[in-house]
Amino acid sequence: MTTVAAVFTLAPVDATQAPRAPWARQGLALIVLLLGAALLAGCAGLQPGASPDQRRAAEINSELGISYLRQGDLRQAEHALERAVQFDPQFAMAQLGMASLRERQGLIDDALEHYRKALTLDPSDPYVQTNLGDLLCRAGEVAEGRALLEKAAANPSYRARHVAMVSAGVCDLKAGETERAERRMREALQINPRYPDALFELARLTYADDRPLQTRAFLSRLNALGVVTPESLLLCYRAEMQLGNREDAQRCAQRLMRDFGDSEAAAELLRLERASG
Repeated sequence: MTTVAAVFTLAPVDATQAPRAPWARQGLALIVLLLGAALLAGCAGLQPGASPDQRRAAEINSELGISYLRQGDLRQAEHALERAVQFDPQFAMAQLGMASLRERQGLIDDALEHYRKALTLDPSDPYVQTNLGDLLCRAGEVAEGRALLEKAAANPSYRARHVAMVSAGVCDLKAGETERAERRMREALQINPRYPDALFELARLTYADDRPLQTRAFLSRLNALGVVTPESLLLCYRAEMQLGNREDAQRCAQRLMRDFGDSEAAAELLRLERASG
């Protein structure tokens, strides 16, 4: 096993660097990065089998691993997080960090294993509940995932309740419960009116429900936050076409092709335009 002293040899990282919002529904692995210090504080209880030095080494390596994840350096993150788990496999934050890494790497089965381990170590941790619940929903385990997300969303002291609410709403959509999903997402916006996930999911939901004026309003709020993606521009095009505003629709289409011409959304736009003649 690596010695405790060796954990200090990694290059320093900028812990103040702001993470990017995981708004595009590609999973919530980054929620572990948003409030890393708070998570570590909640996971610091010493478990049987770990010495104080081992626990401290696990904490330091977990912090380093999360910092590297924030920077997108998956190789260094893996190096640090593997050491954290080696020092103390009973440290929930190390398991949560490793789960986040595996999710970023697309290793879903491994991610689920680490998330479940973290949940076993700390069943009431809302961050673990949110990450695991979201991944389970995306993996098709809607009932189990939604139950975990609802527990997290019901925790009044949880600083990311709005994240859990939106993820639970996405679970609702998978289960065909559209009205329930919309209620959750609107409640999430009451907590955090600037949460991009909620705005985009409500834009998608209202478009699917033939309410393009509301779709436009949610996309406008998203754009005001400076969040513009291929998916939001394609949805803009579709909503404006549904409203009969071809000029505005073309503005969205032109920006999509100009800024994200190699995206799947751009390819879908071309298919739509060919189909419409």
